[in-house]
Amino acid sequence: MKFKVLSRDAFNDFSSDEKFIAISITDPGSEKIKIGGWRNFVDILPIQFHDVDHRIRKQKDCKMCGGTGKSELFPDVNGGHCYACTDKMDIKVFDDSHADKILEFVSTYALDIDLIVVHCEAGISRSAGCAAALSLIYNKEDQYYFDNYLPNMLVYRKIINRAVYHGYFEV
Repeated sequence: MKFKVLSRDAFNDFSSDEKFIAISITDPGSEKIKIGGWRNFVDILPIQFHDVDHRIRKQKDCKMCGGTGKSELFPDVNGGHCYACTDKMDIKVFDDSHADKILEFVSTYALDIDLIVVHCEAGISRSAGCAAALSLIYNKEDQYYFDNYLPNMLVYRKIINRAVYHGYFEV
């Protein structure tokens, strides 16, 4: 099975000669992706969660944001939220239900497709974590994603753990 990791912008311009499904990862509250007239497109799974590896507690004396919870240094990353102290924010963390939806979606189409396209906002972390986990499950290989991206480890581990739990994968 082939996997392709893309940013949101690259996904909008994507085309393929292979039959494919897509996993569309966006920030909560952001506009859902517009499905174009893609050739060989089968189905899409829209899923929303923030790009965090774990819930972090807000710190009153945070050196990154001064306790505001807003990142002034990186306003376009993580919805402008400070990575160091996001407890005050309404952060939606990747959980078992997200992993289960992804696994069920992929297993539904696995025999009928050639390619799985996974995109997130930047195409670096969440989509790479998802693609790495799915590649390990279906292809027994994930190193490419660790060499070329920065996979979100919560996404990666949770998908693998749920795949083991459901019997899709053995460690």
